[in-house]
Amino acid sequence: MTSWLRRPVLPLQVGAALLICTGPIGAIAAEPGVEAADDARRFEITIRDRKLVRDSDVIRITQGDEVELVWITDEVANLHLHGYDIELDITPEAPAIMAFKAHATGRYPITSHGFGEHQHGHETLLYIEVYPR
Repeated sequence: MTSWLRRPVLPLQVGAALLICTGPIGAIAAEPGVEAADDARRFEITIRDRKLVRDSDVIRITQGDEVELVWITDEVANLHLHGYDIELDITPEAPAIMAFKAHATGRYPITSHGFGEHQHGHETLLYIEVYPR
């Protein structure tokens, strides 16, 4: 394992925001004062039957990248990007976007804190690997 992956997790200082899509993926409504980055690295992630529908459970990015994770689901869920401490509620009604600037390097799990009406559990869905610039 590379030594930078063992470094302690530092809290995100600047740039984390949760954005929620209120319509088609192109129409993103941001929290007040936060705009979606035009040059963001965008990844569409689908959850079906509580599992990811993708070939890999790792997304690799570089420190400094603006990142948008577009979540599409068939069931209500609460997601948590550990290390950056970003939480997001997702629903089947519309895609939801988790947006952040990748400041801290390392490997960070995105977990579900539950699916459905009675949310409980702590299942890792995928990992974000942030490599040094």
